[in-house]
Amino acid sequence: MNLKVKDIMVTGAFSALYFLCVGLGTLIGVFFDKSGNMMYAPAFAALLAGPVYMLLIAKVGKFGAISLVGAVMAGFFFLSGYMTASFLPSLLFGLLGDGLARLGSYKSKVYNLASYVLFSFGNLGPILLMWFMRDAYEAALVARGKSAEYIARVLLDFNLGNVLWLSATIVTAAVISGLLGQHLVKKYFDKSGLLA
Repeated sequence: MNLKVKDIMVTGAFSALYFLCVGLGTLIGVFFDKSGNMMYAPAFAALLAGPVYMLLIAKVGKFGAISLVGAVMAGFFFLSGYMTASFLPSLLFGLLGDGLARLGSYKSKVYNLASYVLFSFGNLGPILLMWFMRDAYEAALVARGKSAEYIARVLLDFNLGNVLWLSATIVTAAVISGLLGQHLVKKYFDKSGLLA
C-alpha cells in the first residue's frame, strides 16, 4: 500500500459517502421487500454507490484505497451486531476489487467496472452467514430477542435460484451504477480540476 496521508484522508471521506450509500440502499431494500431478509440491500447499495466508487478511483488511483473502503465496511459489520464472520466478505471483496482495478492501472474502464461489480459483493456478509452458518445465525437472532415468526420470515433459503437471482441483481445494479459513475467522472470531473 503506497497511500499518502492525503490519499488516506480522501479515501476516508469517500468511505463515509459509500457507507451512506449502503445505508440508503438498505433502507430502500426494506421498503422494497417487506420480508426483512435484506436480499435486495446489496443490489440497491450497488445501484447508489457507483459514482462514489468511480470518483474514488479517479481521485486516488492507488492500491489500498478500495481495500480501505472495504475495511471500513468490514468494521461496520463487525460492530453492528451481526455475527463476527460477517466482516470477511467486505475485506475479501475489497482486496479483490482493488487488485482487479490495479491490473488496469486504475485507468481502464473495463477493469474499473469489473472491480466495482466484484467489490459490490462485499455487502453479502449477513446473507452468506444466513446461508452457510444457518443454525448459528438463527441462534444469534433468538439471542437478540427475535420471534420465531420473524426468524422464519427473514431466513433466506440457500438454493440455486436464490443464489443466481441475488448475484444477478448485484451485477446488474453495479454495472448500471458503475457506468453512470464513469460517465459522470468523464463529463463533470475530468476537466474541472477536482481530480488533480
